[in-house]
Amino acid sequence: MGINLRRAYSNPLSQAELLRKFVNSQKAEDQPFTIQIANHLISMNVKQEEQHWWSPELTLRLEGEGSETTFYESIGPNSSMFTLAMFFVILGAVVFLAALMMSLSQMTIGDSPVLALVVTLFSGLLIVITFGVLALGRLKAADQVSRLRGFAQHLIEN
Repeated sequence: MGINLRRAYSNPLSQAELLRKFVNSQKAEDQPFTIQIANHLISMNVKQEEQHWWSPELTLRLEGEGSETTFYESIGPNSSMFTLAMFFVILGAVVFLAALMMSLSQMTIGDSPVLALVVTLFSGLLIVITFGVLALGRLKAADQVSRLRGFAQHLIEN
């Protein structure tokens, strides 16, 4: 289960033909995913009924001229969930370093560093828990990721 963030594919169809396929699918009522199209960027999300905090987003960026199109796939967590997770990681890292410096300075002057060491421990624990939750979300999203990729591939090939 390696990380491949930017897969690239080539297709013999033009950008207009590929976009037309996605626009036609966007108008259909029975699609399992929502499709948003802006310029040459296609964003696909899990429908609201099936969406969870771990649900992925798939983005296809179309490039090319003439009859051949190259599109780049980017798949990852919901951007707001990722931003929240990175906020907790950065908060934990800043508090960890500040508390560590405070505990070292308290030890240098001969005071008790117990409170600063406890804060250091809890901030480190916050970082570990955040990465654990992200790993759990990645495992839970594996089925939706494969369905999203399969749906996009089906639209492109048909």
